[in-house]
Amino acid sequence: MKRLSFQSMICLIIMVMAGFSNAAHGQDFNGTWEGTLEAGVYSLTLVFHIEQNDQGVTFTWDSPDQGGFNLPATATITGNELDVDIPDYYAKYKGTLVGDTLDGVFTQGANMPLRLTRKAGDGDNNRRPQEAAIEADGNKPYHAEEVTFTNDGITFAGTLTLPNSGNNFPAVVLIAGSGPHDRNEEVFNHKPFLLLADALSRNGFAVLRYDERGVGATVGGDPFAPTEPLATDAMAALRYLKSRPEVDATRAGLMGHSEGGMIAIMNAAQHPDEVPFIVSLAGTGVDGVELGMQQVKLLSKAMGTEPDSADLRLNEELFKIIAAEKDSVTLRNKMIAFYQSHPEQLKDMGDKVTIDQLVDMTLITSCIFQYDPTENLKRVKCPMLAINGTLDAQVACEENLEAIKRLVPHATVKPYEGLNHFFQTCSGWLGSTQYAVIRETMAPQVLEDIVNWLQDVTRL
Repeated sequence: MKRLSFQSMICLIIMVMAGFSNAAHGQDFNGTWEGTLEAGVYSLTLVFHIEQNDQGVTFTWDSPDQGGFNLPATATITGNELDVDIPDYYAKYKGTLVGDTLDGVFTQGANMPLRLTRKAGDGDNNRRPQEAAIEADGNKPYHAEEVTFTNDGITFAGTLTLPNSGNNFPAVVLIAGSGPHDRNEEVFNHKPFLLLADALSRNGFAVLRYDERGVGATVGGDPFAPTEPLATDAMAALRYLKSRPEVDATRAGLMGHSEGGMIAIMNAAQHPDEVPFIVSLAGTGVDGVELGMQQVKLLSKAMGTEPDSADLRLNEELFKIIAAEKDSVTLRNKMIAFYQSHPEQLKDMGDKVTIDQLVDMTLITSCIFQYDPTENLKRVKCPMLAINGTLDAQVACEENLEAIKRLVPHATVKPYEGLNHFFQTCSGWLGSTQYAVIRETMAPQVLEDIVNWLQDVTRL
């Protein structure tokens, strides 16, 4: 079985945890272009969308196998040459147009040949039937209100859904996972928090979901802030929700996905008098080093590869360096020294992804590696629901649920067979990270079970 190189795995983990001029006349680049990138150990479909006119070039790209659509980039066209710069992923493409074929080289660390052919794009991968059904329903038994609340000098914008009849509602704050997310936790046109808010408010709950720091209509803040300040944002959201006259403050709790699950646990432990229940959706129960090592193995499996034992040791060494050093300046220096001491592992990065750039990307996710939920989990006394999908390639299902149950014996834990990190039904490990090509946003059984558990806990 092929293996994924150390530096490729590091880049993939960072992307997962955190979480792309002018045109010359004479050549027609307009259209949708599709090709297969042979990246050594695996193949990836890439799609370029090019709109060319007198004002310049509009360019976006998709990586459907990895669940990425409408990703940004800049492009310039000179004669029959296309140059694409994708700074968010430290990648470039340079190709030559011949008829309906683009022949060129995609560079991301290594140089990889990429031939694309012009095709018609039908946009089917962007269709999300569960969201469409909600948006088309003109007789919802609840209504939505645009709201704001403040924390740490930041004005957060969100949506509060309230049932149309009754009062004294039980309530839930939804907390998104790692990386910048809007109030719907939108990922590749999926809106899982829209589905959760709809399911809960149809069943008598008030639900608050909000744009994270620096995202959407929220004014101010760093979208890559560490977990601790994000936890204070969630508590500010909960306190605002409790202040609403329609809400029963004694029955208003927290539900978080991935890092949001970590935040829910953190707040339940640190604010036991304010958090009456929590729900962890694919949240972690192990420390950051173990989580990182689990991800190395699971993401390799999802890519159809096998990690090399030497690469595993390097990953663990790097994760331990990150976990042990909280000072960002010192950590930067230690990571630079680490990468410099292993030049043989980074030789194919060339000058396209420098060590400084790789360190910058790693620092964004350092708080995840530095976090150990053990003590917070031991302090959780409120009712807790923790669920994971058995094909979750980001948070290992069995290991994390077992850790949560061991540390929180009263918690309700449940694995879902054949579901991934976003609780989508997928076909085996090779489909476990293809979030965008799966049309389902969240398995209906998961939505039903969450509603039933919350109804029982809040005694509706």
